[in-house]
Amino acid sequence: MNFQNDRYTLRLALPEDDAGIRAVFESASFSGGLSIQYLRPSPLRSFAADGDDVKMLVVRDNETGRIAAVGGAVIRREYLGGSTARTAYLTGLKVHPDYQKQLYFIARAYQYMGTLLEDCACVYSTVLDDNTAVIKMFEKHHRNMPEYRYLGHYMTYCFHGGRKFFTLDRDDRNGFDALMQTHFSQFALTPANPDYDGFGEKHFYALRENGVIRACCFAGDQRALKQYRMTAYGGIYRLLSHLPTQWLGYPKLPKAGSIIPHQVISYLYIADNDPALCRKFLRTVAAESGAGVLIWGGFETHPLCPAMDTLKAVRYGSRLYEVIWSGEPQITGAIGMETALL
Repeated sequence: MNFQNDRYTLRLALPEDDAGIRAVFESASFSGGLSIQYLRPSPLRSFAADGDDVKMLVVRDNETGRIAAVGGAVIRREYLGGSTARTAYLTGLKVHPDYQKQLYFIARAYQYMGTLLEDCACVYSTVLDDNTAVIKMFEKHHRNMPEYRYLGHYMTYCFHGGRKFFTLDRDDRNGFDALMQTHFSQFALTPANPDYDGFGEKHFYALRENGVIRACCFAGDQRALKQYRMTAYGGIYRLLSHLPTQWLGYPKLPKAGSIIPHQVISYLYIADNDPALCRKFLRTVAAESGAGVLIWGGFETHPLCPAMDTLKAVRYGSRLYEVIWSGEPQITGAIGMETALL
């Protein structure tokens, strides 16, 4: 659809839009203690890897041919109320700085997206804590936009401290399918398919006792699809970035402008949510994986967050919202969404 005297076109993304979408992502930046750019070398391929379907919208400047803005949703099967359902993760609307405060298409884009996601049981989104302008916009409940219902806080932990406490089984998933049914299915927004390409090139690590899994997770290298670029440090992190933080058990803080050599932890299970077991298991995985940084994220009520809070880690937070065009809220209870697919 065209608007503003046919200057702009709002439509679904085409393969030839990939470079323009990437330029919008690379233009984004946020201030704060840790300023990190979240990049996708090939956005359309990356989003497709995160689920079963993608609805990616772009705003095209018809005069210049540039992509002015992009937003979309990744659709996948996730657990909701103990059963699998078709859900959508809304990636948020990103506007190139050259077009900010010039376009009046937000309500139109949200209306269009709402029609594309009518068959999804729920839609949700996250916003970094430092992105205060977007948070204020979402929480004002604008008349022509869906409701952004705040669910709570999501913390992402970046850690290392590799040390081998255990001998782990690698890539032996015996017993994991049973955990999917008895454990992970009880957490809303946990992907029902652990093998989406978006999890990266991954390995499965397990600690067993008498053949029974006591702790397990996947560690996946996503850098072919998703990258984190450290753009700048602020506050206390500006000082810490010049110190050998790895000597203290923290991840080595990368140089500004560099890509973080990360792997993402997913489907983390610890028997009885034992904090000591969790710490020792993850430190062993860190040593086994060889990654410079491991990343895991959990919703504020996740039973493993207290254990993660005792790890030496660099943290950054986000706000989790259920996005509602009509009807009643659907996301309740414990939440287990995976950082790897956000």
